[in-house]
Amino acid sequence: MKRSILALTLFIAILVNLTVAKADPAPLDPVRVGAFFDGAVAEVMRNQHVAGATVAVVDRSGVVLTRGYGMARLDPYQTADDSTLFRVGSISKTVLWIAVMQLVEQHKITLDDPINDHLPPELRIPDEGFKEPIRIRHLMTHSAGFEDGVFGDFFTFDPNRLVPLDDYLRTHRVHRVREAGTLSVYSNYGAALAGALVAHVSGQPWPDYAEQHILRPLGMETATYREPYPDNIGKARGLPAPMPPAIAAKVTAGFSRWAYAFRQHPFEYVGNVMPAGAMSASAKDMAAYMRALLDPALMEKAGVLKAATALEMRKALFANTPELGAWRHGFGDLTYDGNRPGFGHDGALTFQRSTMEIFPDDGVAFFISINTPTGSSILYDLPATFLAQFVGPGAPAPVRAANAMQEAAKVVGVYRPLRLPYYRTERAIMRYGAGFPVIALPNGDILAGKPAFRFTPIGGGVFVSNEHHVKMAFHKVNGTMLYFDAGSAGPAERIGYFQQFAWMRLIYEIAGLAAVIAIIADAWRMIARRKRSETSSLALDALCLGWLAVGFIFYQAVKPWLDDGYTINFTYPGTLFPIACWGLAAMAFVTLLMIVFIAGPLGSHRWHWTRRAHHAATLAIFVALGVTLYTWDLLGYSGW
Repeated sequence: MKRSILALTLFIAILVNLTVAKADPAPLDPVRVGAFFDGAVAEVMRNQHVAGATVAVVDRSGVVLTRGYGMARLDPYQTADDSTLFRVGSISKTVLWIAVMQLVEQHKITLDDPINDHLPPELRIPDEGFKEPIRIRHLMTHSAGFEDGVFGDFFTFDPNRLVPLDDYLRTHRVHRVREAGTLSVYSNYGAALAGALVAHVSGQPWPDYAEQHILRPLGMETATYREPYPDNIGKARGLPAPMPPAIAAKVTAGFSRWAYAFRQHPFEYVGNVMPAGAMSASAKDMAAYMRALLDPALMEKAGVLKAATALEMRKALFANTPELGAWRHGFGDLTYDGNRPGFGHDGALTFQRSTMEIFPDDGVAFFISINTPTGSSILYDLPATFLAQFVGPGAPAPVRAANAMQEAAKVVGVYRPLRLPYYRTERAIMRYGAGFPVIALPNGDILAGKPAFRFTPIGGGVFVSNEHHVKMAFHKVNGTMLYFDAGSAGPAERIGYFQQFAWMRLIYEIAGLAAVIAIIADAWRMIARRKRSETSSLALDALCLGWLAVGFIFYQAVKPWLDDGYTINFTYPGTLFPIACWGLAAMAFVTLLMIVFIAGPLGSHRWHWTRRAHHAATLAIFVALGVTLYTWDLLGYSGW
């Protein structure tokens, strides 16, 4: 009898534990959540000079918080509230992938279909020597193998530079640079192409399709991909109907910090790649969206996706390396805090930053957006702090690998992202600021990234962030050490010293110094020693002056971008930069001719050996500069 009672008691205890484990998390307290964000956002805005922000938090019980902070516009002054629309950048893509899955449900496409089967002839992608066709799933996982391309009307303040989506994709077509399905490297072009595919298969322009089939059914009353260009410009250029004036009046401006004050910028148009990043949405809109992402039953009730399809979208499609997160049908893996599964997406325009994170097991999701890029840390600091405080502690501190110092030593170096142009001069500009160092610390930890974060090795080339438990991995592929980020979006390769900007800067400075020394030395021979300069020396002087002049023009061309990095998105290439690049090409060619011209004097014994060595060294430096400029695609200009 006692044994039976004991067994029954044990069964009841197990049943209770299972019931508790399966129960939904307790609803969040709106007062506590509001107090948390009020204090945390105010502190970030003050310390990092953020003009305005907005926050939305939901759980399974409903909307917990929607709030705006600070300033939406400076002139005329307007405060931000939960109805203010912020530019959410690449979060726009998540709606696009839902649209793709709607077409899959309707049996109009499958994820394994080659994209060329559903695109008009002018948008079809040439194979360019690659065997694997680009499939729809490759666009969804950024593994189509495209190079990147940012400059060239991707961002613009001028609505007269907007064109219909198909026209932009045709005239700004990027190249294939790797086999489809082999590596995920984030691609705005690929996402925009998927938007064009949805438009052609459905027979509706993208903004119409998004509003009618996803945004409005989900209760996103003001969210839109439309932009506020004048109606006459839109009609003249064949663009979709613009953003209604009542909605445009609620959109926040973008700000930057300049001379200790906020500077308001004009509306930032990204309509040329509309499906990839043009959506504007308020905290109220995003709360409605996240509720449906958190609860697939709401997605089905709204008639957007079947609940089973919404759950399917949470499943992994592709990962660059098995230790890290995979693309989940277009949503990024956000399992960054131990075993806390999550998915979502972040987004960025030039002056605005956003993040949307959904944690189904914890029953919570949140959206944060700011209209000033100086406060970007809010997007990765606040989520982790919020989860730890309101949902529960994350994973314990990572266990350091026994061979930590050896693990760290293997990966030390400078890494350059693979997300670059390969065929245009903008490659050089993007390479300039793209590299980041990995530095080993005495205990075997590493510092990686810009800004640098500390990571602990846990074995097998995997490192974990001490603060947020985000993982990264390093593996050799075909003899090259590759860095893999947690979300399989931005792999990078380790590069040698002569591929780094440090070498470019050094050879540029050495060449300038060599040119000045050569001119001064020749002037000294003529003035102090009263010796007439020979034709070969005068030619070398002219070459030196030419390099100095072109170098000065090049510096003047890039100086505005160095002084204010935000301007390059809207002013590249300008007038002076292409001229400078062609000037560099001309000087490299003249240098080769000069080698032939003074080969005789260099080989004769009429010159003292020091003079011959000096002339030869000067030419060698110019040749090294020319080769470096060539590898950086700066000898001549190529664009769209």
